[in-house]
Amino acid sequence: MYASCFLLGTVIVGVVSFPQLFETKKFKIGIEYDNSLPMTGGSDRFRHRNNYDPFFVTVNATVKKGFVISYLEVTATVDALGEVDFNLIRGQSGSKSVAFQLVSNHSDFLAYSYLTYGIREEEYRKIKNIISLPMTNNGIKLNQNWLAISMFIVTYLLNVILK
Repeated sequence: MYASCFLLGTVIVGVVSFPQLFETKKFKIGIEYDNSLPMTGGSDRFRHRNNYDPFFVTVNATVKKGFVISYLEVTATVDALGEVDFNLIRGQSGSKSVAFQLVSNHSDFLAYSYLTYGIREEEYRKIKNIISLPMTNNGIKLNQNWLAISMFIVTYLLNVILK
């Protein structure tokens, strides 16, 4: 009798005290500048019953008058086995507003917080003229592929010659 009560009590305590695990992902869009100031932010938590269907949350973030967005920080938390994706729908660094979407899947809830950083429009125009990176047509991967192919050919020729 006492053994079964002890076993039942141990099972109940084990189930109740089992830790609930979470996964937190951080997303950052834009470029951090020295004079970036925190503008607006927000947070919310949503629960949804059917955790096998994707759950979408769309948020619009704006900055104060006379400023433009330099970057946006978003933190999203879901269950440990859940997934969360971040999509930027509208806007970019240098615009007055951005719209982003969080998509959670395989989770009972989605908790998020975001903070928008801004910089004065005049400063951004100066910085925008300085920062311009030209696009290149070649990449490191192409050079590595040719190196691998040439090493394969050399190895094959050495095997043929030595046999």
